[in-house]
Amino acid sequence: MHNDETKAFLAAAAAGLAYNAPLGDDRVRDLNRRLAPTGTGWRALDLGCGSGELLLRLCTAFDLPGDGVERDAADVERAAGRAKERGAADRVTFHCANAADWTQPAALVVNVGAGYAWGDTGQALAALHRLTHAGGKLLFADAIYRTTPSDEVRALFGDLPDLATMAQSAVAAGFRPLHIAESTLAEWDDFESDWRAGIERLGTPAARAFADQRRADYLGGYRDVVGFGWLILTPV
Repeated sequence: MHNDETKAFLAAAAAGLAYNAPLGDDRVRDLNRRLAPTGTGWRALDLGCGSGELLLRLCTAFDLPGDGVERDAADVERAAGRAKERGAADRVTFHCANAADWTQPAALVVNVGAGYAWGDTGQALAALHRLTHAGGKLLFADAIYRTTPSDEVRALFGDLPDLATMAQSAVAAGFRPLHIAESTLAEWDDFESDWRAGIERLGTPAARAFADQRRADYLGGYRDVVGFGWLILTPV
């Protein structure tokens, strides 16, 4: 399959998602509660923000200014459009840039599924520690292994930590964990179904073949093997 065709399929999959991660509305409400500012003058920063939904919800909930950083121009355009629709464009700004190039710290930092911008989990957490103000909070979330993967699953996802190792990496990077959790299987099933639905809407034989392969990989391979860990951290 041509690389351009693959990119088009991935864009179609992401375009219909509120969050490009296994994340349900109940978890969003719980995260918002846990991420509430504990001081004045807080600013939010979402590095690898995708189409900006999580950042907009945080900034709206707590009337915060914020910055979203995303390298995909189409996502940045969607995010800016959402901010305008919700009357938040005056305080939430979206930047088309690589997350690893951002240097301005914030009190409330978010990095969901984008730790690869800095390398492995430990490298990402070390970089994010430098970007999180003292007394602030970091929401860090990424893929983990729940059980030992098969060779085929490891070939798809590479080397991932388990949840305990992810939490220990956060401590080693200079954080204290405030909350540790992982996505439920129901959140994963909904995410994978909605992801494939975006590709199915293209309606072409190639798109259907791509969706078929993703479904086979998930149901026959990484379902309940690959998880998604959520950490809320504070720097020390």
